[in-house]
Amino acid sequence: MTQTVRHRLAQAQAELVRALVVQGPVPAGFDENRVRAAARSLVHKRRQTVARVWPKLVEILGGAFTEAFMQYAAAHPLPACAAPLADGRAFLRWLDGQKPLCDAACIEALAFDLRYVVTPTTLRPRRGFALKSVKVHDAPGRLIGVRVPWLGARWWRIPRRKQLS
Repeated sequence: MTQTVRHRLAQAQAELVRALVVQGPVPAGFDENRVRAAARSLVHKRRQTVARVWPKLVEILGGAFTEAFMQYAAAHPLPACAAPLADGRAFLRWLDGQKPLCDAACIEALAFDLRYVVTPTTLRPRRGFALKSVKVHDAPGRLIGVRVPWLGARWWRIPRRKQLS
């Protein structure tokens, strides 16, 4: 195979992947209906996988999970590490950008951040000490999580101080 043929083939493959993953234009020579159906199927599979590894998140969001995830997935490809846990965490970040997360979702994100580190290419268990906090709304204040090796995670709720008048 010549270099130019390989280059054209690589370009066509990249265009097809864009069409399947981030709703890009369908390359010439492909049936648009079939490509769109395959893209929807991939998004549904992705949603199901995230739902399987983040069951509390599905419970927290209830019926809104499916629609919200579909909106997220239409605009965001699978993270480079291709881990459903990392995809769920990216989904939570996206949700937080849409509107502030409820306390239960914030706690899920905090628990994840205490246990894992997402890098551009991988998801790995966190080693060593970790300290994370999040602002909670239902009971004003902050929730602080600490992870210590061999001891696990500990949580504290720090109430907001009332200001003196």
